[in-house]
Amino acid sequence: MGLKRAGAVFYAERLYSVLVGALFILIITRNLSTSEFGAWGVVSSILSYASLATIVNFWVTRFRARGESSVLSSGLLLSLIFSLAIMVLLFIFSHEISTAFGIPYEVVLVSIAYLPFYYANSALYSSLYAVNPALAAVSEFVFETVKLAAAVFFATTSTVTLFTAMLAVLAGNAGQTAALLFFTHNDLRYKPSFETIRRILAYSWVNALSIPSSIIALMDVPLLSHFTSNQVVAYYTIVLTYTNLIGYSYVLGKGLYPSLLSNSDSASEKLDEILRFTFLLGVPTMVGAIVLAPNLLYLLNPQYTVASPVLRVAALTALIGVFNGILSDTVQGIESKDAEKIHPKMLARTHIFRITVIGVARALIGIAGVSVVILALRDGVQTALYARVSWLVAEAFVTISLYRMVKGILNKRSFAYSLTKYFLASVPMSLLVFWINPWRIRETFLAVVVGATVYFATLYILDKWFRRTARLVVQELRHKVFNG
Repeated sequence: MGLKRAGAVFYAERLYSVLVGALFILIITRNLSTSEFGAWGVVSSILSYASLATIVNFWVTRFRARGESSVLSSGLLLSLIFSLAIMVLLFIFSHEISTAFGIPYEVVLVSIAYLPFYYANSALYSSLYAVNPALAAVSEFVFETVKLAAAVFFATTSTVTLFTAMLAVLAGNAGQTAALLFFTHNDLRYKPSFETIRRILAYSWVNALSIPSSIIALMDVPLLSHFTSNQVVAYYTIVLTYTNLIGYSYVLGKGLYPSLLSNSDSASEKLDEILRFTFLLGVPTMVGAIVLAPNLLYLLNPQYTVASPVLRVAALTALIGVFNGILSDTVQGIESKDAEKIHPKMLARTHIFRITVIGVARALIGIAGVSVVILALRDGVQTALYARVSWLVAEAFVTISLYRMVKGILNKRSFAYSLTKYFLASVPMSLLVFWINPWRIRETFLAVVVGATVYFATLYILDKWFRRTARLVVQELRHKVFNG
């Protein structure tokens, strides 16, 4: 139950994040035009580029999981240096960014203020995640709560604009920083180790190879914005509101990576358990998004209903991405060559390097497809749809590549058996929610509650593993309630 308990705590916190995040996005989408929402997507892409140097915190997690307490302060020092340098660079080009993408200048300026929090949170989170994934999840709870509170404040005291929406998210980041500092205060007693900093920088060459893939992958939104319109960007990005829910099922397996780092024994059994647990919720969430695509988009804004096919493709892509994420965590978690101090060149012989190469190939396949779509279609919902298809193809490539690396660990029969049961249990759920046909928020909540009840009831009949897990959960809850 250890891995499942960690994942369950993480998922419980993420569900809260989903609920308050949904309220936040409703406030935003009902007050911003599609062009403004698209501009927000462009700003997010720019910030993603500006945050690329946080890749060094990959080693903060690995070193901390193996007992190096000074790695947090060392990572924070690096974060401070990187964030200050990139802030200066963005400020120099702030006018050009505003003009090129049609973003208000004050929005560009406030986005620059995100960077110190992004970098600090990355280092703090990476260290905390290595030793206590559940508390790392709680910090995200704080982020969502503060963000929503700020959005409600602006909605009730003034007006919601792109600028105030950005301020609300900035407040959330600051709240998360405060929480992470509190949770990691014991590790902050250690002074930065320049030997640790040297190792982080020396080893990060392999992560630096992923920067081209990140840059390439993040080109989709700027390309769509520049060569088509921000309305296409809105159709392309609005679906993330719901596909993120599918992606959140990945957090059910968040305990796998640090567990394998500290002890890679029984890797096959751990992977099998996590895949069962993750797809338990991932499959019905994806099926629900596909069946209710127009209804879900209508809730945000009736203008987005035409993007239903985009959401369906993105939903399938998201579930495949969850599978790929778990396989990637497994491959990197069982890698042990870096457990001792080794020459940086030796990393080229590790799975960490191979995962990086796969990421570069994924980005090239995805962005090549997006470019072809832009040249062929130029504008409209079809552009957003086939741009999403490009990433579906890219994720399929990653799945094939990762499978070759884990086929000796992956219990294929067990996974296929579980997946079949989940899809079978989703059939009556789908028929029921389709019949309810919700177009309002209250109706949607009804569909979710009733659909989930039918799904889990059906699965309880079909799957022995789920019956056993459900009984263990009930027993543990009873123990906590009656024994404290």
